[in-house]
Amino acid sequence: MGFKILLAFPFAILPMLIFIYVVRRLDKYDPEPLWLMTFHFLWGALIAVSGAALLNGQVQSWLGVSGLSISNAPADKQAMVLLSVALLGPIIEELLKGSVFAISTSVREFNNLTDGIVYGSTVGFGFAMAENLVYFIQYAAADDGWWQLVIYRTFFSATMHALSSSVFAAFLGYGRWKYGDIPAKMALGIIPAILLHIGWNYFISSTSYGVNIGGFVLVAVAFGIICYAFARSMRYEHIKIREELEQEAKAGTIPPEYIELPFRNHNSAEEYLLALICSQIAFERITNRQLRTPHQIERSNQILAALRKKVQSLPPLPSS
Repeated sequence: MGFKILLAFPFAILPMLIFIYVVRRLDKYDPEPLWLMTFHFLWGALIAVSGAALLNGQVQSWLGVSGLSISNAPADKQAMVLLSVALLGPIIEELLKGSVFAISTSVREFNNLTDGIVYGSTVGFGFAMAENLVYFIQYAAADDGWWQLVIYRTFFSATMHALSSSVFAAFLGYGRWKYGDIPAKMALGIIPAILLHIGWNYFISSTSYGVNIGGFVLVAVAFGIICYAFARSMRYEHIKIREELEQEAKAGTIPPEYIELPFRNHNSAEEYLLALICSQIAFERITNRQLRTPHQIERSNQILAALRKKVQSLPPLPSS
């Protein structure tokens, strides 16, 4: 038991950090700042998990099912347990995870669907890390099944948390990209996020023949949809970055040969740095058009000027 408790910490923490690293690397044109990703991760791991534990415990107490699960609940309590686990729990958890976006969507770095998926998955993996740690420690005394629990919660339950939060955040990010200010209707993205979570909890809570497969299929389908949305968003970013850099080249602020820099493999750290700055210029131009107040626009203009100056101060790339 003691050995399993020690293993619980790296097994709960390290996979989630690896998953977040992979997601951030996939956002190749405009990697999100580490401080903001850390904020989302800690929100999920500390605030959302703590709030969920408190509220879920209170709900279970009101329903008279504290400490019960589908497997050990008496027949007359099973409906209340299922209500708590498969309906009320997902609503509480998704609202608490999603509450972080009331803060982060006001930050300039949150500006499109890709960003929504990155930040949504980050808060979801943070939540899953803390929840997994509790489960891994709680069931460390089990004679068998502990390793299966680790695998299941790491690769399926954690993925579900990341996907459900990503769905909601993707709606918000799309609203920011398309409309500038995020319209209230984009908050409806919380509904499919909750439904995904409800579906997963129902499937894994039921003991009927074969329904557990339904949970895995549900997560696989949601994963495919999010991957498709992410790929489409990245493709759209590719098009918009090229358009913005073409305008910069016409204005003479960057050399024409820099237009393709963000889209090719880089042979040196200097080339990668220039490509990153060019992407930042393109995204800042887009952000500039989304802003509403004179103060925000002036700050954005200053950032653009600083980025252009940085490009001009760096040595030109050698001719290929």
